[in-house]
Amino acid sequence: MSQIQKTIVIFGSLSVVILLLFQIEKWSLFALGGNENIYPVISGILFLVLGIFMKQYLLIEKEKRRKKLAKSSLSKQELRVLNLIADGKSNKEIANQLFIAETTVKSHVSKILKKLNVKRRTEAVKVGTDIGII
Repeated sequence: MSQIQKTIVIFGSLSVVILLLFQIEKWSLFALGGNENIYPVISGILFLVLGIFMKQYLLIEKEKRRKKLAKSSLSKQELRVLNLIADGKSNKEIANQLFIAETTVKSHVSKILKKLNVKRRTEAVKVGTDIGII
């Protein structure tokens, strides 16, 4: 599940909980002694805590991505080649676009596959997307 999907699920779930709290408020208003302002305050606190948690979580994920990128240690030219692979370009098209020989492109692709520890170009694109370099 991607980062955006996780965020959507978490905020969606929290929204459902808050809506349920408002429904419970209608049924149990008298149980709290008539204090009807408590639920908006609780929902605000929940959103605040969730926002702080998500920020910390996203910072941790960003740091992990940065460390993975440092581990992969792709050169700038290899990153360019990987991005062009992600665009669906062939070795010949990449060579023409970067003004290098096709054998050089093949060499870059081999190094990319080795550094990302994958066997196929499509796997390299997936790993590159997962660690945020594409």
